[in-house]
Amino acid sequence: MLTNLTFSALFSSFILGFLDSLVIFLSGIYFIKWYAIKNRWDRSRKTAFRVSLLWLVINIPLEFFFLYFLGNSIIFDLLRVPLEIVILSFVVASYYEREYRESLIFLVKVQALLYLVGFIIRQLLRVYIHMITSDEIRIAEAGQTFYICTLFLIGITIFYLNWGDKIQFVKDKNTILLISITPGLFVLTTIFFDQGADFTPNFANNIIYGTLTSVITCTILKLSYQSRLSFEEVREIITLEKGKKLLQVKDLKVYYPLLGGMLKRSFGNVKAVDGVTFNIKTGETVGLVGESGCGKTTVANALLGIVQREAGQIIFNDKEVPINYPKLLRQKIQMVFQDPDASLNPRMKIVDIIAEPLRNLLGITKRDEIRKRVLKLLNEVSLEREHMDRFPHEFSGGQKQRIIIARALASNPELIILDEPTSALDVSVQAQILNLLKKLQKTYGYGFLFITHNLAVVNHIADRVAVMYLGKFVEIGATDQIFSKPTHPYTIALLESRTEIDPKNKEIRFVIKGEVPSPIAPPPGCTFNPRCISDARTNECMRETPHKIKIEEGHYIWCVNPPVWMQKEASIEQAQTEIRALDN
Repeated sequence: MLTNLTFSALFSSFILGFLDSLVIFLSGIYFIKWYAIKNRWDRSRKTAFRVSLLWLVINIPLEFFFLYFLGNSIIFDLLRVPLEIVILSFVVASYYEREYRESLIFLVKVQALLYLVGFIIRQLLRVYIHMITSDEIRIAEAGQTFYICTLFLIGITIFYLNWGDKIQFVKDKNTILLISITPGLFVLTTIFFDQGADFTPNFANNIIYGTLTSVITCTILKLSYQSRLSFEEVREIITLEKGKKLLQVKDLKVYYPLLGGMLKRSFGNVKAVDGVTFNIKTGETVGLVGESGCGKTTVANALLGIVQREAGQIIFNDKEVPINYPKLLRQKIQMVFQDPDASLNPRMKIVDIIAEPLRNLLGITKRDEIRKRVLKLLNEVSLEREHMDRFPHEFSGGQKQRIIIARALASNPELIILDEPTSALDVSVQAQILNLLKKLQKTYGYGFLFITHNLAVVNHIADRVAVMYLGKFVEIGATDQIFSKPTHPYTIALLESRTEIDPKNKEIRFVIKGEVPSPIAPPPGCTFNPRCISDARTNECMRETPHKIKIEEGHYIWCVNPPVWMQKEASIEQAQTEIRALDN
């Protein structure tokens, strides 16, 4: 039977433990969501909330149980924490749909961080309780001095952690900060309880001891993390061997979930990209055309790892690209965006804008080396030294696009994705940019994926063209094959829709009838069926999925029925075969 004093102490410990658990519960939501995003798991805050809430529900009864039987000892934590990890591993494996071993590693890491948070909270609460329960005024003053020292320790540690050029490449800075603060705070707390009221007169020495402990710990962790950083060797822009397989995309699928209801449950998917296959060689430009919303930019985002692919393979230089996009691969695939104004930071000078990939991807930190490298890149795109220290608003649209191209070249790429790079430019400036791109490709052998609506631009720059409709390819072939012998009804309609100057015919024709179907509920069978005006259209088009049909070498369409001219050729060939059989 517990005495009243013992029960009171137990109840106080339980209340403090509950408050401690509540703070850790809120911290747990942050840590769980951070780890899930880092490992490309479920990014939902709701899932992190559920896991952390279950941790709280399990932790409070266990804490009361072990406090009742063991008291507040080290055995308390040695038994409780592993038991929580084992139980919650099943929960994480269920919520995040991961293997038990993977969820166990996840919980060990998160629990270690939460234990540090709990340790820091307990130290601060211990000092606060000692302040309010003591009858001495000097103890209260010493407690206030302790908290001032703690704030100073945290501030110095944050400053020291962010000091230096290489720290910008370390992603887990919050983890380093948390681990670094813990020993310094432990030293301060120990000194506070040893010195008591004498803590205030000795506060200068106490700050030095605590801060020095945190700084030493932070130094060890910084050196440890930075030693694992890897950067590509700085070199001049290299010339690639032309005709070599650079990129292979096999059955790529990217789906966006549809969420609805109070609980934001998924009730379907938008199939933005639904099984596209193509390849790009060095020194080759593949044009990707189609109406707005057909999935062209989503293909580019999937290649860059910006969106997660549902299925399919992306093979770059004969190596499959993993779901967790590697940093070194990001150097090899660069993108030139559509709007130059949105791609340039208005508060940064051009030298700093182009230097970003040099610092972040190549690890160059010396100012003179950066300026020398930036000047060479500007010269590559026909800009001069005086342009380096200007701001983006001081340039024309064509010059801004040249700056973006220079930034894309900064990390020695092999594949450059160009998403409507000339749509916001005047016609004369468009020609300059296209000629610049062709010159760079001819000189260095880059592979280009050129996304655009402008068919005239595609005809000028592309070697092969892929026509896309509602997440799928409908036709692919060499540029001459597509423009001189278009076969799919959608490709024919796109080419007929081109704006041409014809003084004899001023009529505006709208060849493609109807609206693009909703990607949420596409029509059954061939998705282009409701708008198709081909003579080869039959009732089968409303039921059967299009299949790949070879027109000639390197020229393919995806259709239910072959074109009429192919059917006629097949009929003539069959008749000739039958006549020869009768003659024999």
